[in-house]
Amino acid sequence: MADHLQMTKTTPKDFIYALLGGLFAPGLAIFLIVMLFLGIQGQMGQPDSGDTAEQAVRARIQPFGVSVAIDPNAPRIERTGEQVYNEVCGGCHESGALNSPKFKDAGAWSKRLAQGYDTLLTHAIKGIGQMPARGGDPDLTDMEVARAMVHMTNAAGARFEAALKKEPVPTAAELARGRVVYAENCAYCHDTGATGAQKLNDAQAWSALIKQGKEYLYHAAINGTFGGPAKGGNDKLSDADTRAAVDYMVEEARVAITAADAKVASK
Repeated sequence: MADHLQMTKTTPKDFIYALLGGLFAPGLAIFLIVMLFLGIQGQMGQPDSGDTAEQAVRARIQPFGVSVAIDPNAPRIERTGEQVYNEVCGGCHESGALNSPKFKDAGAWSKRLAQGYDTLLTHAIKGIGQMPARGGDPDLTDMEVARAMVHMTNAAGARFEAALKKEPVPTAAELARGRVVYAENCAYCHDTGATGAQKLNDAQAWSALIKQGKEYLYHAAINGTFGGPAKGGNDKLSDADTRAAVDYMVEEARVAITAADAKVASK
C-alpha cells in the first residue's frame, strides 16, 4: 500500500501572515534610512537669510587690528591754548578733579598766580602733586603747554603772555661729548634716514622740529617718539648724554638749514 503525503492546506490568513513577515525586514530598513536622512537634515538647520549670511562673512574676515601709518617727517601743527585746554586740560580743570583749580575760579587760582609765570609753567611742564607732566599728554610742546597755562590763568585774572625761556647755548665741550654719543647711538638711523629718522642734512624736517624747542626734543629723545626708541635704543645712556646728543644734532641741523636758506636766497 503506497504512502500518501498529506499537505496542509494554506488558508488566506496564513498567506497574509507570510506576506507581512516577508515585508517586515525591508520595511524596517527603509524606515531607518528615512529617519537617518531626516535627522541629518535637521542638524544642518535652515539656510541663513541674506543679511545673516553677510554678517557671518564679515565676522569671519574682520581683521584683528588696524595699521595706521604716520609720517614722522610730517610738519606738526601747533595748537592754541584753548585747543590744548579743551583736548587735554579740561578733563580735570572743568570739574576740579584731582584737586585741580577749576577754570575761571579766581579764588582757587589766586595763590597759584602769586607764584609767578615761570613757576606755573615749570609745574605745568614737569607736573606737580597729582597733576601729571604736560597734563598727561607727553606729545605737547613746551609752547603748547605755555599757551594752555596762560589760557587758564588769564581766565582767572592773570595777565600773562605765553613765552619760553631762552635756551642755553651748549659749550664746545658739551657739543664734543654730544658728537661722541651721537656716533655711538644715533648715527645709524640719523645718517641714513633708517626707520624714518630725520637725517641731519634734512633742513625741512629739522626746521619744523627745532621750532618745538629744546625741552621738547630732549623729552622726545629721552622717552622715545617720532617712531624712534628711547635714548636711541640704549637704556644705559644717561639723560645728560642724551641731551648732549640732541644739542649736537640741533647744531648740525641748523648748519643744514642755513645752507638751504642761502641756496634759496641765491636763486
